Amino acid sequence: MAKFLHHNEFGYCVRCPHTGYLHLCFGTVAMALTPPEFKEFREVVAATAYQATQQPVVDAGARCVALRTRADRLALVFTRLEMGQLQELVEMTALLLETEALLGGPAPGGANCAGCPMSGAD
Repeated sequence: MAKFLHHNEFGYCVRCPHTGYLHLCFGTVAMALTPPEFKEFREVVAATAYQATQQPVVDAGARCVALRTRADRLALVFTRLEMGQLQELVEMTALLLETEALLGGPAPGGANCAGCPMSGAD
């Protein structure tokens, strides 16, 4: 069974016990990330959230924050509130992972998670 790492009103993050993938689900988006991919995503989220705080607020409910992805011509668009919730979700998950690493936490399991739709296994 997947282990919940963190959740908030916007989404959650769980870790597959077999692959070690981090399943990050927020809004209507679901991602399966390796630990290095999660680290990179965390950096993008932090940079985007910082940039959003530097812009004047015109409409707090407007979808005005664009999170660029590694894919060409693909961005995820959020309100400032959603961006803050995503950042909190990612940061709290990262802190838990760092704490586990310091305490000699669990190592990822096998090559794929049987029956997991996000594993990429056939």
